[in-house]
Amino acid sequence: MVLLPILLGMANVGGIGGGGIIIPFLMTFWGFDTKGAIAISNMTIFVGAVTRFLYTYKNRHPDKPATTIDYGVVIIMMPLVLVGSFVGVLVNIILPSMALAIILTLLLLGLTIQSLIQAVKMYKRESKMMST
Repeated sequence: MVLLPILLGMANVGGIGGGGIIIPFLMTFWGFDTKGAIAISNMTIFVGAVTRFLYTYKNRHPDKPATTIDYGVVIIMMPLVLVGSFVGVLVNIILPSMALAIILTLLLLGLTIQSLIQAVKMYKRESKMMST
């Protein structure tokens, strides 16, 4: 109960929402099934996003006269997010819990590998820049 809010806060600050953290926690420590954990995860991510928006929507960009929220990106991303959410809800209804668990595990594994590869590339690039 103490660790989860800390991890969710770090995930929210990092901009990833925390679904990959919440779902396993809910299933492991509170005994939720996959579908129930996904539903609760979506709600907590939504509440975190709304809270973060309300906290930062008036902030100004430090280098130019603009808001910190790039509404051009929002206009491009929101339709895709909404379609993805709609498809995700349908998949959650149609597929059994075991299939959802396998898909989520493979997705998280793939994203973890991709993030590690990117981190190694960034580390090498920054180390090279620091040495010159």
